[in-house]
Amino acid sequence: MKINKLIICSVSILFLSMVSISCKKSFVDITPKGIVPVNTFYTTEIDIRSALTGAYSSLRPIYNEQYGFGELPSDNAQTYGESEVLYGEQDKLTWTARSTNLQNAWARFYTTIAYANIVLDHVNTPQMTVANRNGYIGQAKFIRALMYFNMVRMFGGVPLVLNEITSEEQAYTYNRSSATAVYAQIEKDLTEAAAVLPTSYAGADIGRATSIAANALLGKVYMFQNKFPQAESILATVAATAGTLLPYDQIFGLGKDNNRDIIFSVQYLGGGFGEGNSFARNFVPQPSGTTITAVTGNSNNIGTPDLYNAFESGDSRLNTAIGIYTSGTLVYYYAKKFIYQSVGANNEGDNDWPVLRYADIILLYAEALNENNKTPEALTQLNLVRTRSNLLPKLGLNQTDARTAIRRERRVELCFEGERWFDLIRWGNFVQVMQAHKTNYVAANGVIGNVVSTLNVYPIPAREIQLNPNLTQNPGYN
Repeated sequence: MKINKLIICSVSILFLSMVSISCKKSFVDITPKGIVPVNTFYTTEIDIRSALTGAYSSLRPIYNEQYGFGELPSDNAQTYGESEVLYGEQDKLTWTARSTNLQNAWARFYTTIAYANIVLDHVNTPQMTVANRNGYIGQAKFIRALMYFNMVRMFGGVPLVLNEITSEEQAYTYNRSSATAVYAQIEKDLTEAAAVLPTSYAGADIGRATSIAANALLGKVYMFQNKFPQAESILATVAATAGTLLPYDQIFGLGKDNNRDIIFSVQYLGGGFGEGNSFARNFVPQPSGTTITAVTGNSNNIGTPDLYNAFESGDSRLNTAIGIYTSGTLVYYYAKKFIYQSVGANNEGDNDWPVLRYADIILLYAEALNENNKTPEALTQLNLVRTRSNLLPKLGLNQTDARTAIRRERRVELCFEGERWFDLIRWGNFVQVMQAHKTNYVAANGVIGNVVSTLNVYPIPAREIQLNPNLTQNPGYN
């Protein structure tokens, strides 16, 4: 095993992390082993490849909990008494700048960005083929862009760290960049990544970022800025590579990873390597014990009655997406799509987390077309998803009704996948939707807090501001 020393730095914390490579899903399998002198590293291609492996691996803890920021605050999901201490703030919209979950997320994002920056700063040192060098650069830029996309949606403008941080003092010098500047850097990284990455991989490299993934994420980035003409153009190229959409029940479940609906996913590996997920532990209703899976759950990210009722009669996705468990007077609409029976232990789930799927991209493409006054073409794309789901096509709708239909389709298609909260924010209707949800909320524990417009971003973690006074807080927080 090759062990690399990597300097991993949050904007305000400097720490050391090491990587090594193992077997299955090899390019993302990492176990920290030890420390070696830094001057012996980044001299070979293997060193660069291992640093990139570190970037991929560090996605695991992020996406193991990203649902807590992108799904749980929305009208799609809720906590119960047993999960309130873990994620009650996200469910009830009562988070603060001192919330531990937000601090952890911030640090993990910058850890991953640091891995990517290490690759980019050192990739020109070792000898290697031009194709390999371009591949490492493209993948690192994709990962960095993905992290900043998560951050700008969550926090607004954040410090743009684009090079390796080599001292604690350096980490404290960064100011917040504007959201516009962060988006511009994301667009630059993704455009450059798409230009050099291959369209696919074979063998052990399956699961790495491709040019299709870079373009798909770029199209999504445009949509979050309401750049509908640019989004339509790039999403059209991605949608053209989709082929026939897979039936929903062939996308999710053990052994179905990296199927043709998946554009990019975070790769997990069960079996005692410390590289698995805790989806079963997080999403299984706690009162069910081991009747649903081999582990007892925490009841996080449990669906709401409103989500369940949003599925139309005959929708073939429903049985795959949502399971129902009843305990006394409580009904748990749990995230069945991410759960399988034979999971070995609490943190040993083997199924991957989808970051970009073709159905997501096709619905974004439909939305872009509709916003560009091309509603008939938008309905054609929307109906690709509907007919695959055993639903009648939507025909003859005007732009307003098409917009409503597309948004509803995104809700059910992508439920539990961490998209709903961010969709509501970019549509500008999250206050209205969440006030209605608060009125109809079937509380299992507590009630939803005040729904105000400043909840459109999370607070900058208080610890970061304490360590780096250059950082400013978002409005509505202290």
